[in-house]
Amino acid sequence: MRRVVQISDLHFGNNDPLLLAPLRKAIEQIGPDVLVISGDFVEHASEGEFIAARDFIRTLPVPQILVPGNHDLPFYNLVSRATVGLSLYKKFITTDLLPRFEDDEICIFGANTSRVWPIRGGSLSSMQLEQLAAEFAAVPEDRVRLLVTHHPFDLPESQGHRLIVGHAKRSINRLAPLVDILLAGHIHLSSTGSTATHYKTAGHAMTFVQAGTAVSNRDKGETNSFNSLLLKGSEEGGKSLIVDRWTWRKDATEFYCKCATEYRLESEGWTRAERKEPVPADAEVHVEPGVTKS
Repeated sequence: MRRVVQISDLHFGNNDPLLLAPLRKAIEQIGPDVLVISGDFVEHASEGEFIAARDFIRTLPVPQILVPGNHDLPFYNLVSRATVGLSLYKKFITTDLLPRFEDDEICIFGANTSRVWPIRGGSLSSMQLEQLAAEFAAVPEDRVRLLVTHHPFDLPESQGHRLIVGHAKRSINRLAPLVDILLAGHIHLSSTGSTATHYKTAGHAMTFVQAGTAVSNRDKGETNSFNSLLLKGSEEGGKSLIVDRWTWRKDATEFYCKCATEYRLESEGWTRAERKEPVPADAEVHVEPGVTKS
């Protein structure tokens, strides 16, 4: 059993500094085996923003899997976007654009989907896709295999598909037999679901997990949040996943576990097992990852 925390879209330069300490405290309370940050560390890709982001993530647990987002390139200046690119991200956050974590239960690969153009869109190149497929194919099937990108490959019907990664169908068809769970950010709205709704990959449906924005002011109508994942491999009675959504509660100045959703690997792929009731907004409870109280 492994615990993975996923935070996303920090947007330093357009973030609420009052959320930083509570976010750190909540993550430390969970005690993840791995911390994932799925892009958009900064808002305008300035040096000052990257320094602030670096100083914060250095206070968070390790190991970490970090991938860049479209805002981690200069966002509003196309000339700088093309010439500077991810150089400041590499200087202050990480030079590793192919991050990896693997132990005897889980395997997490990260991939960079951000591009100079379009500024909001993203994609995986054919070379990236084939490299990921080859590396995932070498991972024993009993391990839970996760892919982290900034741009999502799938979204709920209510959120449309305008912001998904380019050539998503090609990537899904190639990766579905090899990957269990897709982690992404970008749209500042949290959700989970099965790729079986939009993609026909018989016997190989994946679960997608979307993180909201952890500390950004750009909340898109959803309260700041992040995800905690409880993962079980084949040796523990079959692969399963519980996704806890931790949501900001302003009146208590804390993040709390609002709801949990469970998925299991069945014969047709990953399917939703049950929906657990959300915690009432006024409930004074502190929930352990993977457990929901009411």
